[in-house]
Amino acid sequence: MTPTLAAMLVAALLVGVLIGCVGIGGVLLPPALVYVGGFGFHLAAATSVWAFLFCGAAGTLTYSGRRSVDWRMAAWLGAGVVPTAFAGAWANVALPEGALMALLAALMVFTGADALLRSPVVRQAWRIGAPALLVVGAFVGFGSALTGTGGAVLLVPILLLLRTPVLAAVGVAQAVSLPVAAFSTAGYLHYGSMDFVLGTALGLVAAVGVVVGAQIAHAAPAAALRRVVAMALLCAGLLIAAQTTWGATVGETAGPLTRGHHLIHPIS
Repeated sequence: MTPTLAAMLVAALLVGVLIGCVGIGGVLLPPALVYVGGFGFHLAAATSVWAFLFCGAAGTLTYSGRRSVDWRMAAWLGAGVVPTAFAGAWANVALPEGALMALLAALMVFTGADALLRSPVVRQAWRIGAPALLVVGAFVGFGSALTGTGGAVLLVPILLLLRTPVLAAVGVAQAVSLPVAAFSTAGYLHYGSMDFVLGTALGLVAAVGVVVGAQIAHAAPAAALRRVVAMALLCAGLLIAAQTTWGATVGETAGPLTRGHHLIHPIS
């Protein structure tokens, strides 16, 4: 095992713990592949969404076993995800992701600050209607596939803004990440390239972290978990903003992938 591969596996484990604990963590995997593994952004995004399929399976099983998944919400959100995740993978090839990444960063920073400043007591959780869930799912599916960040990084902030309890938001995000990853992967297979071998290794390691993170989430007090989620949102949002600004400044955004080009990225 090379030092580069070992570093990426450690990063995947930490990402998995964050995904399982607070739902926010997938946003860190593509940058890890770019800066540690030497991947271009598009290949890093494609490989990451394949790894997130393993994370989603582990998270869904763990959270559903503890009755922490609202399956009504998950079903409507998933229905919105299906048509747009494939389109998001296509858009990754055709469109720059800078504008969406800036929007994502702003949403995460705003939501994190709101969660820190607002009273943690939720008097009554809002019941989100099916049309709203479909719209949110469509946005999450497209945005997650476009950026390779995983469904939870978009979904959790939106659900928190809609006054969904933290544990419920993280739980439903685990289930929704499955169709996000599955249909994003299908889109990348059709339009771009993906490192299946590395993605599988990263996904299996991250899945272990998800299970550990889920145990932490269910053991932590609700107020403490809310603060952790808020800080994770703030830090990830600022990180995205910094990456987007840096990429726009130095012009290092990777070019589009060649259609139908499938490869195994060398680990050195």
